[in-house]
This record gives sequence, C-alpha cells and structure tokens, in this order.
Amino acid sequence: MLYGPLKRWLREAGITKRITFHCFRHTYAVLQLANGTDIYTVSKMLTHKHVTTAEIYLELLEDTKNSNAWTYTNTQK
Repeated sequence: MLYGPLKRWLREAGITKRITFHCFRHTYAVLQLANGTDIYTVSKMLTHKHVTTAEIYLELLEDTKNSNAWTYTNTQK
C-alpha cells in the first residue's frame, strides 16, 4: 500500500536505484535527526513503541559525522 507512492516519487525524481520502503524509512529518520528533529519526535513519527528503538539512527548519524570529520582532517594535510 505505501510502496506505490514511494515508487512514483522515485520515478518522478528520476531515481533509478532500487530503494525499498525500509531503506527510505531509515534515510528519512537519519535526515530528520541531522536537521535537528529530536529523537522522541522521530520515534513517534516512525511509530516506535519505545524511543530506544530509534537510537540506531543516532548511532548511524554519529558514525557519519565521525567519518566525515576524519576525511576532512586527513585531506587538509
């Protein structure tokens, strides 16, 4: 039911890579956190029963930040 609109949005955006609804959901959560949405709100938007379930997205975001910082530091030499 929800996958139909996602397929249409991807097609309209010209995205040809296969993206599952689950992948889209993860991306949405990480982008929300990266743009300042608090973890409680993200958890509720994703209909998690417990806020701790959404903590994986914070870990992904932190890993990305660390990786980007490492790359930046090592390209400045």
